[in-house]
Amino acid sequence: MQKFNQLFLAFLTIAIFITCTSTAKQRPEGGWLWKISGNGLSHPSYLFGTYHGTYDILYQYTDSIPELHQAFNACSQFAGESETTSKPTPAQVGVAIKLPKDTTYADLLNKEDFHFLDSIVRQSLKSPLNKVYIKPNFLALILGEIEKGKKLVDTGYSQSRIDSMKSQVMDIALEKKAKEKGLTIVGLEGIFDAFVSEKSNLKKEADELISDLREDDEISPLSFVNTLSDVYRTQNMKSLIDFEVKVDSIFRTSPKLTEIGKRIREDLLKRRNLNWMNKIPELMKAQPTFIAVGVRHLPGKDGLIALLLEKGYQVEPIGL
Repeated sequence: MQKFNQLFLAFLTIAIFITCTSTAKQRPEGGWLWKISGNGLSHPSYLFGTYHGTYDILYQYTDSIPELHQAFNACSQFAGESETTSKPTPAQVGVAIKLPKDTTYADLLNKEDFHFLDSIVRQSLKSPLNKVYIKPNFLALILGEIEKGKKLVDTGYSQSRIDSMKSQVMDIALEKKAKEKGLTIVGLEGIFDAFVSEKSNLKKEADELISDLREDDEISPLSFVNTLSDVYRTQNMKSLIDFEVKVDSIFRTSPKLTEIGKRIREDLLKRRNLNWMNKIPELMKAQPTFIAVGVRHLPGKDGLIALLLEKGYQVEPIGL
């Protein structure tokens, strides 16, 4: 479960484990804060790469990032990955997280894997797997959060302390601060868009969940890669790019890992970045905007820095 927790939480953040190997050719100097100007903008906007996925680094860490708060205060609009403090309707939740009516985990898994996952779900959710109608990615998220909470409790954290840490996740705290200051709040995507799955991908997602839960030996080399929190504390883009290249090389070591890496690159990075770029120019044109997204969305040929440069904007590192 430890490897599962590390891998899947990275998969969600905001995560996200991998960018293309071509990031080695795209080496923007700088850190996590970037100024966007030119191309007809009357005022600069700012792009900030956040840390999320675990509680290793929280909002308080932003005090150590040079000029971040000045950039934040210079903006009248805040754009996060999604508007985290808004409440989706039950109908929206159902469409996003529920399996299709004609699909169950018995359809997605062989008997051995079904019984394996059933035993875990019964222990964690107190429910048999044939009564679970949540898509594999969301089930993985739930199991990961349960495991993360259990580890925190086991190390002596109270529930109130855990709840406080959740509220101080960088993206959530930044959006809350923006609301308190009266900034316009927008989301670059719907709250569930990152996890939208085509039916044809559900079996792959289920297989990946089983592989992670079994602590597959194929993924053991990842334990030798520095954690993203270590990289984030360097506040250095080159460190992040080097990290991504190392992870990418590991994902190329087997056909199964290559398939996982490809889907993560395409679905959780490239697709989302391109979709966000359909909104970002108009947001910046309307008013100075502080854009806060997971730091791994910044580098690479499909990263936001490169995509903004392609659009004709000046993108300059701040504070380094």
